[in-house]
Amino acid sequence: MTIQEDAGKILLFIYDSYISNKAKPNAQILLDETKWDGKRIDRAIKYLNGMDAIEVIFTADNRMYGGLTRFILKKITPLGINIVENKPEFKRNFGFEVNVGLNPSVKLSWGATEK
Repeated sequence: MTIQEDAGKILLFIYDSYISNKAKPNAQILLDETKWDGKRIDRAIKYLNGMDAIEVIFTADNRMYGGLTRFILKKITPLGINIVENKPEFKRNFGFEVNVGLNPSVKLSWGATEK
């Protein structure tokens, strides 16, 4: 997996949480859901934040969860929503296709766990 692919999967998870009115994912939720190493999630979150697909606040105490810096997800941005809902744009940014279509609930396969 590349950072871009990981970021795409996490963005889909955040989008699904948003449209399903679920709680905003935090560091612990992502660790539990993905079963990925914390550093892997950390790179993907920082990538998404850097491309303005999400807005996060990294906490001042900088405690880590297995290499994942604690953060507060403020929101998925309009750019992030546009990327998820625009199939060619999503593929261009993350290297794989997704079709949100009329049933926007996204089923994710997190792939191999890396430690």
